[in-house]
Amino acid sequence: MVSQYQQQGGRKQGGKKPSKTAQLIQDAATDMFAKQGYDGTIMDELAAVTGANKASIYYHFQTKQGLYEACMTALFSGVANQVLTSIDEGASVFDKLETFVVEFSKAAYHKPQMPAVLMREMASGGENMPVPARLQMQRLLFGLKGLIEEGVALGAFVRVHPLTLHMMIVGSLSLYIASEPLRKKIDLPEQDPSVVEMTAEVVQMIQRALRQSK
Repeated sequence: MVSQYQQQGGRKQGGKKPSKTAQLIQDAATDMFAKQGYDGTIMDELAAVTGANKASIYYHFQTKQGLYEACMTALFSGVANQVLTSIDEGASVFDKLETFVVEFSKAAYHKPQMPAVLMREMASGGENMPVPARLQMQRLLFGLKGLIEEGVALGAFVRVHPLTLHMMIVGSLSLYIASEPLRKKIDLPEQDPSVVEMTAEVVQMIQRALRQSK
């Protein structure tokens, strides 16, 4: 059964499963795009890494932009699907909101290419971000909008702009995850919180901010 959170914000993702060669190319390219950016990812290097020749890359993806679109759409849709399918429609709005934040954190941490690419694209004004990949982030925004509207209707949440909350969740956790290698190089007087601890604090702060006083 498709939940109201899945229904909002875009069409269901489908399509033919890629061949083993195409999947190998896509996986390697996703890592390279995350580490080196769009312009820094060179097709000759991708061919060397995968063992596939350039003709094979272009056979499966036509262009570098087509490859980037396939990689980013799969990456972002995987995160959006994990978040939105995890929301239990029978739970309280506070539990649903916690699930949204926790599942996004889990998905982004286990797919660190996603926050890395997102930070790059935000810094460049979305210069290369493919529309289908951007629509996956809109699915998250619309899902969050539905949660806010439900909480307001129940008298549980104060009204806030969905984009503000979206940026607080997605922006803060993506930055925290993407900055992990840098933070490890800094000698701090106390240990950074783990991703789990950071996520729990974000949940608590957001829930306190949204809670409607009686």
